[in-house]
Amino acid sequence: MECARAQIVCSLAGRDKGDLFCVMDTDGVYLLLADGKRRKAASPKRKKAKHVNGLGMCNDPALAKLSRGEGVTNRELRRALAAFRAEAGRV
Repeated sequence: MECARAQIVCSLAGRDKGDLFCVMDTDGVYLLLADGKRRKAASPKRKKAKHVNGLGMCNDPALAKLSRGEGVTNRELRRALAAFRAEAGRV
């Protein structure tokens, strides 16, 4: 599965199964994921692309900033994921 920077994904395997993350960058077959809470933007989690499900993009300024290659704060990541949950009807 192909995932782009600033895409929202859901973990399918591991202890973080079911959690939402934002793709910070890609590294070969690995994705660098962060949620701003347990996984900070400064130290993203490496996870194989086959272990996540791409949920799409969110119209959030922080994710637009990330897709342009600019840095984002953990607070911005948390707010973007919360906005995505609200749009999708997730809790």
